[in-house]
Amino acid sequence: MADLNPALGTEIPEPSGPVKEPGSFWEEPRPLSRHVSLWLAMAATLVALCIAVSRQSYWIDEANTAWRAAEPRFGLLVGRMVLDTGSDAQMPLFLAAIWAWEKVVGHGEIALRAMNLLWVVPGLYIFANGRVDRLLVAGTSAFLWCYLDEARPYGMQIGASLIVFGLLERAVVAARDPGAKDPLLRPYQVWLLAFGLIALAGSSLLGAIWTAAAVAAAAFAVPWRGRQLAATQLIGPAVLLLLVLAPLGLYYLWTVLAGAGGTRVATTDARNLVFSAYELLGFAGLGPGRTDARAGGGGVFLPHLFALASYAVLVGAVTLAAAIHAIRNVPPRTLAACAIAFTAAAALMLIAGYLMHWRVVGRHLAPALIPVLAVQAAGMTLLWRRPIGKLLVLGFLMMALASAESIRFAPRHAKDDYRSAAAIARSALAEGDRVWWSADALGALVYQVPLGQGCAGALYVFEPQPGFASALEAPTLVVTSKPDIYDPNGALAAFLSDQHFRITETFQAFQIWRRTPPASTCRAA
Repeated sequence: MADLNPALGTEIPEPSGPVKEPGSFWEEPRPLSRHVSLWLAMAATLVALCIAVSRQSYWIDEANTAWRAAEPRFGLLVGRMVLDTGSDAQMPLFLAAIWAWEKVVGHGEIALRAMNLLWVVPGLYIFANGRVDRLLVAGTSAFLWCYLDEARPYGMQIGASLIVFGLLERAVVAARDPGAKDPLLRPYQVWLLAFGLIALAGSSLLGAIWTAAAVAAAAFAVPWRGRQLAATQLIGPAVLLLLVLAPLGLYYLWTVLAGAGGTRVATTDARNLVFSAYELLGFAGLGPGRTDARAGGGGVFLPHLFALASYAVLVGAVTLAAAIHAIRNVPPRTLAACAIAFTAAAALMLIAGYLMHWRVVGRHLAPALIPVLAVQAAGMTLLWRRPIGKLLVLGFLMMALASAESIRFAPRHAKDDYRSAAAIARSALAEGDRVWWSADALGALVYQVPLGQGCAGALYVFEPQPGFASALEAPTLVVTSKPDIYDPNGALAAFLSDQHFRITETFQAFQIWRRTPPASTCRAA
């Protein structure tokens, strides 16, 4: 009897002999070879994802997460979350999950970031559904490597999206079988789907938008008869979703009306759309570091142009192959449902970023990685059937892996080094120096730099105005980072120049300034 390809939904005739299985990379003379290849691919992918998690310093947003995860009581976490006017107020389930995780594994960088694996590994197993190609594109995704290494909600969003996409894909394919009488999903899969939707929606307000897009796409892609088959399965999970998502939606509405949201340090324009695609497609590791790209403009990409252009050709070949096959084999209804729903979700975020003056980048579109991986996997499989295509696929995977490894290990892609900057500040305070700290306040506190005045702590300098230093005692050491955020008016920069400070040390995204000759310190007191 004919079967369906779970990835593309095309009918596969029963083989009369050894054939290459659609959706996989291997010849199958024996079933054992398929299982061995699959388990080897899964093991290699798991190793790759574990390597992605580092003990680099927390950067700004991660310091916020670490600070909240360290709250001793859950009530304090909730109380401070609802009073927050930043984006953390709109991440309820993520903050609850990482608070509980921190109580089990501890407060270190690797410990907090490792929670991402709890979401991504099971999600990838469901998404792959026995396909080696999907495991390969996930294991070499620079975007996935990057956000596995962040203690933020993006790993949770990606893992939940993998679960939701994988299960909805199975339901859509099963609904297209005209002879199907069984439910579209097994009972445990329906409850698992509900769990994935709740996790995605509760991870953040942005996750809730992607949840709505996924449900809308599946509802439109499944024909009426398939909906009838699914109706009897959905009563219990639907009640659970209503009980959880309705209050969650009201909470999100309240936070928006209360003014909570992303940091308004920039706005969204066409460049953000291009940069988001650049990240999602895996280019980021081959280009300049984020700090350099932020400060240097388009010229910083020139030294990396050959690598970026070469990878662009390979990405284009893989994507084009997948697009041609999808147009020929995937029902227009399914293509339209996915295109409209996910484009609408991304457009809503971009418009909101433009109107509300916050910058949309690739991480805000993290759930969109899953259709990207599915498309790349399908394109690789189709190209693999031709000799020249094998070279393109191998080149694509090699460059994708190089991009991922660069994200993880290249110094230019290192995170803002709050740990090293804080060590300098603590040492200076211990020696009686006056220290000014012009960087994230929670980053200082997480790395145990006390904030205050005089010798009791570092003076927190945020968005100073011209002449701000006239009533303050002169510092002997100043720590600065990302002046577009912390010194947008240039008042601190002008003070440092006028008072003859010079940079004595630099770390990723940080400069340490000392005065020459040094001003009087607290030692004389």
